[in-house]
Amino acid sequence: MGTDVRAMYDKEFLYAYDLGGKDVTLTIEKVVRGELVGTGGKKSKKPVVYFKEGAEKKGLGLCITNARTIAQLYGSFEAEKWIGKRITLYPTTTTFGSATVDCIRIRPVAPKAVTP
Repeated sequence: MGTDVRAMYDKEFLYAYDLGGKDVTLTIEKVVRGELVGTGGKKSKKPVVYFKEGAEKKGLGLCITNARTIAQLYGSFEAEKWIGKRITLYPTTTTFGSATVDCIRIRPVAPKAVTP
């Protein structure tokens, strides 16, 4: 699979094409309140998760589906309890209005711990 041109743009947040078509397991470093700008300039406040891994340090804006998945994995909606936990992201699609769009989802199974 070649490099997706969309990944070459200067973007603040992770997008499905950043995953290169595969699962990516990352460790949560922090969760902050963020503001995302959507289609037509519509702004929305969402939690943004940042990870320990990755040179670009892009955040993942959490939709409620992904927030629920993390909470189910680790037993809490408290952001502080997510720090240091590992999650696996994967690219997929969802319906947004009448269109099918790319998105990132979180696997509903906790990844195995990293062994040194």
